Amino acid sequence: MVLGAIFGAGAEFSIHSYRSYGVKALDDSIVEVELGAGAAVESPQPGEEVLDAWVSAVDSTLRRGCKRVMVLGPTDAGKSSLTALVVNRALLYGFRVGVVDADVGQADVGPPASVSAALVDKPILWLRELRADHIRFIGNITPQRSERRIVAAVVELVHRLLSRGAEVIAIDTDGWVQGLNSIEYKAEIARYTGVSAVFVIGDQKLYAMVRHVFAGIPCGVTLLPMPSVRRERDRVERRSLRREAYRRYLEPLYERMIYIDSVSIMGSCFFSGERLPPQQAARLAQILQVPVIAASETYDTVYVVTNGQPNPQNLEKASQTLQKQVYILDINLAVNALASLVGSDGEEKGLAIVKEIDFASGVIRVLTPYRGEVKGLILGNIRLSEELEETGRPLRCVI
Repeated sequence: MVLGAIFGAGAEFSIHSYRSYGVKALDDSIVEVELGAGAAVESPQPGEEVLDAWVSAVDSTLRRGCKRVMVLGPTDAGKSSLTALVVNRALLYGFRVGVVDADVGQADVGPPASVSAALVDKPILWLRELRADHIRFIGNITPQRSERRIVAAVVELVHRLLSRGAEVIAIDTDGWVQGLNSIEYKAEIARYTGVSAVFVIGDQKLYAMVRHVFAGIPCGVTLLPMPSVRRERDRVERRSLRREAYRRYLEPLYERMIYIDSVSIMGSCFFSGERLPPQQAARLAQILQVPVIAASETYDTVYVVTNGQPNPQNLEKASQTLQKQVYILDINLAVNALASLVGSDGEEKGLAIVKEIDFASGVIRVLTPYRGEVKGLILGNIRLSEELEETGRPLRCVI
């Protein structure tokens, strides 16, 4: 048994270099192991391996009819492994199973900066073995300030899985557990999706907090031990995993031309306002002393698309002249921005990389694997290099 999945004679499984698992023999067994670079096999000390405790808790939960499960815990506590174990045990019980991956930073089922969902029809050892059936683009790899969009995405995807026949749904969450907001937005997910059981991994203080906030959960909150030997990822490994995930959903790439006036655009500061006439943009260029490509205004802010950054004194002068906050959007920072394309049915169809925004011709040029009809564009808060490495995030909007 590995992560609650049973492997019989002749079966094989692979363990990624970033993972580690407990393997338990249920009968007298011979296991052949082929080790790659950096791999190792060791016997656990008494009480060191958590597999039995996890299986016992999950089996008890499923037998009690608790079919919507949420997993909480700090970073690298084993949340995705426990989520996979819930999936595997539910499959053994004969249920149709779905997974919602709500960890926007270390997404496994879908691409980073997204909430993803998939139906599962066979045992898995890593959520990354799945391919997302549904993706909701959040546009950020940190949940802070994106809580509302994450809650909406998870709620929708849970109902989408239910409509497709899922009986058991496991929700994996991010490792942000410090502060009230980090817990309360997860409690909102639980409330709106009808979560019936919550597992908290390895953090007594977190468990004490969660127990009060999630007091109304029908099957309660269970504290499970954290594996004492686990694979903790450093920042380089996290970036590498995100790069792999981007590549899964951004290859092969085709060039597309999207006409600004024919699509809805979300996640943009500039396009949230009313475009100013060219003469007002020219006036701003004189004040800011940088080329101004376009400008728009909302009730309290003027968004100015420039080619380069003005000096702070000119920016302050522009704000005083217009009696509004002036926010600069450097057109160069929109190049290689991550985005998502929306089809005619309102569904996100694929990721895209913005290569050029031409205000004169009203065209946005993108690279994307999606080749169908585009009715909407959602801009994210992430920029990628040609190698799909993250190269920085703006404070507010890429454009």
